Amino acid sequence: MKKIIILGLSIIFLFGCMTRNIVPRNYFILEYYSHSEKDELRLDEPFDQSVYIEDTKVPRTYNRNQIVVRHFGPRITYSDNNLWGVKLSKIIPDLIKKRFDGYNMFKNIQRELFTSDPDYVIDTKINNIEMYISEMFYQARLNIDFIYRKKDTEKPLITHSANIERVLLKQDFDTFAQTINDIILDEIDKFAAKINIHNIYGSQALITQDDIPVEIDPAMVKILDAEEDSSGKGLLLVPAITRTENEPYYKVYDKYGYERSAKIGEALPLMEGTYSIEYGSGNKDQKMTQKNIKVHPRYKTIVEPDWGCLIVEIIDENRNFAKVIYELFGLEDGESFGSEFPAEVELGEQEKVWVLKPGHYKITINNEPFNTYTDFTTVLIEEGSVQKLTIVMETDEEGNPTNMAGAGILEESFLAASLEPLKFSSAIHINGNLNSDNELNEDNPKVTITMNSQLENYLIYDKDPLYYNMKSLIDLGISKTTDTDFRLASDEFALKNTGIYYFVTDLGFYGRFDINSHFFNETQYSADEFYYQKFDENSIVLGDSIYSDNVQTKSSFFPIELKEGIGINYRILNLSRANLSFRAGFGIRQFFNKDVFVYNDEKIDIYNPASTKTFIDAAGVEHRKYFELASTNTTGTEVSLVGNFQLPFNLTYSMDADFYFPFDENDEYTFEWENSFNLNLFKHISLDYKFNLKKRGKDSGIDYLVQEHSLFLRVTYFLR
Repeated sequence: MKKIIILGLSIIFLFGCMTRNIVPRNYFILEYYSHSEKDELRLDEPFDQSVYIEDTKVPRTYNRNQIVVRHFGPRITYSDNNLWGVKLSKIIPDLIKKRFDGYNMFKNIQRELFTSDPDYVIDTKINNIEMYISEMFYQARLNIDFIYRKKDTEKPLITHSANIERVLLKQDFDTFAQTINDIILDEIDKFAAKINIHNIYGSQALITQDDIPVEIDPAMVKILDAEEDSSGKGLLLVPAITRTENEPYYKVYDKYGYERSAKIGEALPLMEGTYSIEYGSGNKDQKMTQKNIKVHPRYKTIVEPDWGCLIVEIIDENRNFAKVIYELFGLEDGESFGSEFPAEVELGEQEKVWVLKPGHYKITINNEPFNTYTDFTTVLIEEGSVQKLTIVMETDEEGNPTNMAGAGILEESFLAASLEPLKFSSAIHINGNLNSDNELNEDNPKVTITMNSQLENYLIYDKDPLYYNMKSLIDLGISKTTDTDFRLASDEFALKNTGIYYFVTDLGFYGRFDINSHFFNETQYSADEFYYQKFDENSIVLGDSIYSDNVQTKSSFFPIELKEGIGINYRILNLSRANLSFRAGFGIRQFFNKDVFVYNDEKIDIYNPASTKTFIDAAGVEHRKYFELASTNTTGTEVSLVGNFQLPFNLTYSMDADFYFPFDENDEYTFEWENSFNLNLFKHISLDYKFNLKKRGKDSGIDYLVQEHSLFLRVTYFLR
């Protein structure tokens, strides 16, 4: 019960400290504004007509509570937290009635059917009522039709159609609802003006002919002339084929030569019309142009790429950033497009994106001219593609870059590795190891010199909102002390899998599955020969006592340790040089033990039942007992802290602290805290220090705090 409380408090604390405020649900209405009435439309005597106003016809797309959001193209969404608090089919006819009553237009105007048939009918139809959202601005759009007709015919006497778009000065739903409200009342006024002109001057007065001898009230003509430009705005998009945030800017010119600019990859709002664009790297003569690009209202015009992109990365042979200036030339004419230092991405710098015409280009380093025959490379830029050129530098004894060691488009190109969500890397490490370990004896650490090799593989999938990390480690090594031959020193296989689904920024659900095992039999050695006898998990003797200086304590692949867990993950830090995550949730721990024995001198000695200690016989020979561990399967609360930090002086630190609290009161809590420090000395050589703390509980055969210290002189070779 105590462990359940710990889990609950952890999750409550996590949510209480780190979740965002719940988004409230907002309801919007359309209402009548008497202050917006126009005196010139108010009549002294109403028309002797009875009028019935039908409910507004609304298409299924818009006939719902959710406000419709259109994203400049065929895609629409419905806002779950911003809703109409009124029925559009009812409120618009109600606004028309209030408006016409205020203008004293008709002798009788009703929203309900008369006992006798009305003389005239007013119909309305909404075609579109939506908020337009683009990267640059928000708009309110209303497309509505008004019809004034006699009751016994479908042929309209007066029609008024409006397709209005207004830019929202404040990008929120409150401003949207008020803007729609204003547009509806304005269009009702224009509809009322047309009805007045028709009823006062006759139907011909609304036909725009110069020879009509009717003198129409100028005030009503002014209302009709206030029609807004319904052509609307569209978007122009020059796509960013590198998918970065550092593409250069391009220029847009309208038919009058007026200039605007935007970054490649960001849509630019423009009025309907024909435009020209200028884009590319280099000076004005080296840039590219496209003409006669048509922008249509409420449509995103996408320019077809006729260019390619280049990104230059410069590293040393150890894959560390190298700050070396480079210059880009056109291979055919030798013209320079400019020089740049590469970006240090780990510090958050953005890589320079060169937007170029398709063709061959030459890159030189160390301020070498175009005609150099040293420290240069070439690259082919193709239409619509991205090339990431990697230049590798040689370094001197102090780690300073000197000359070019090689260059080219590597297999892990920019599109295939840096931009794609799936990344894989692999490396082999050769280690010289000085080890101090008190796992066998708390007060007498064992010191050995070890040579071992490690194969590390990383697989990462990172595409919001899903993150997956897989790490596998195979560690094999041999050791030798002054009084022993070569022996198997390290033998481990570890596989860690973690998947996270972020439902809000930095907060998500995680799932984990870890496995830990080894490949070969494990043997414990002693400086002196001794007697030993093995017992199964029920303390039943297995075979006769054996006299030897070694005993096999583990068989191949066993024990197999499994860790599974699900819960909440909070990303505390997510920086270019530091990341730290906290996790809390439900965990499962499984130990599969087969022929796994531990030395235990606390059980009753079969040779001397009165003694609780392993005894030494008259000849001075020790008698030991080894008991087989039982397989276990427990559930509980797990809490973890996982981080990685890149510190100054080429030092990196990673940690993984894993605490586990079983639900069963009889089971002890356990924890594992792994700490790793890596100091890059030069080239492929680094110093690696690991400090681990473990507490496994009495069932593991070790009931004290285990400390592991490892100091490696590491040589690394990257396979990928």
